[in-house]
Parts: sequence; structure tokens; C-alpha cells
Amino acid sequence: MATNPGLFSEWPWKMLGSFKYVVLAPWVAHGIQQVATKGWREADLGYLVILPSMILRGLHNQAWITVSRLQNARGKRQIVDRGIEFEQIDRERNWDDQIILSAILLFLGALHLPGGQNLPLWRTDGAVLLALLHAGPVEFVYYWFHRALHHHFLYTRYHSHHHASIVTEPITWVQHMLRLAFEGANQCIFSKGHGHGLFLSSKMGKGIRSGPAYVRPTSAGH
Repeated sequence: MATNPGLFSEWPWKMLGSFKYVVLAPWVAHGIQQVATKGWREADLGYLVILPSMILRGLHNQAWITVSRLQNARGKRQIVDRGIEFEQIDRERNWDDQIILSAILLFLGALHLPGGQNLPLWRTDGAVLLALLHAGPVEFVYYWFHRALHHHFLYTRYHSHHHASIVTEPITWVQHMLRLAFEGANQCIFSKGHGHGLFLSSKMGKGIRSGPAYVRPTSAGH
């Protein structure tokens, strides 16, 4: 928690505890209803792959968390020679909230971007465009937003939560709803999608969905 928590420093579904994934139930039920009424051939593929993609994302994140902690416990090459404190584990235990936010953004986007049933499994031009967008405008905006978080007003209300972790992990960067909502909007604007289920639409109404991407690593100085 930040030293002086501000607006959007808590997730709206925090009160649900371990049942927080129920917020995705309406969209999951909608996908099941599509398959039941239209069949697999007529259902929107882009809509149906969102949930499996988010599950893979969670497994991917958990795998790197496990590897990171094993390295910290048994590895010989460490930047910070100290163990992970229980307070840090408790502070970062809600890293999966980012997956719920991504799923909500993707479900809403899929409902307003028809044509997912024509989604190809791979398009090289879309992959190249995706790389250019993320290396250019997305990273540029992200960098300056991160710089802004180091201003005293935002730092004490949001970013200090991140810097409280000395032994950083792959999910240490996951801090609060404000930052993740901004990143989601940033990627939606420039890439017409978010994170690990991104859609790139062409003039012909077709697109590409990227698979699960990496977990952004972080360090104590970021």
C-alpha cells in the first residue's frame, strides 16, 4: 500500500476477496451462450479466446514468479543478497488483478469491434506493426507516465507501493489500478487492444491476436 493512498489505489472488486473472478462471469456466460446458440463455426472466435488467453497469462506469470523465488532462495548470482520478506509477498499477492482488468477491457473491446470470427491465427504484417507500435508511441507514453509517478504527489499516493519492494520480482511492477488502467488505455489507443489478447484491424476488417506476452521485469530503481 502507498504511504498516502489516493484515488484508484484499490481495486473495485477487493471486497470480493478470492471470489473476485466472478466479475467476469457475465462475459463468460455470454460466450457460452454464443456457442450454445450459434455453434463453434458461427461464434465469435475473437471473443471466445479471451478467457483461455487470460488463463494462460496467469499460468505464465505464476511460472516466472516461481522461477524468480527459486533463484532468490538457491541462486548464486543475485543482484540483491537478501531474502524476500513476507510483507512483500502479502503486498504483491493481488498481482492477478491486472489479468481481470485486461479481460474486462478485451471483452468490452470485442463487443464493440465486430468481425472476430474472421480473425486469422497469424499475420506477419500485424506482428511487425505491433512491434513498431510498442517500440514507438506505447513505450514513449509509458516512459513519461512513469516519470510522472516519481513526482511527490503521485509517488506518495501510488508509486511508493512499488518501491517498498527491495527484492523485486516479475510482478513487482503490478501496483495499483491507476497505472494499469493507464497502460490498458495506452495500448488500446495505439494497438486497438490490450496486453496479451491484442487485436490489430486492417482495412479489410480482419486482424491478428497476439499470444501471451512476457511479464515485464522490473528493478528496484524503476
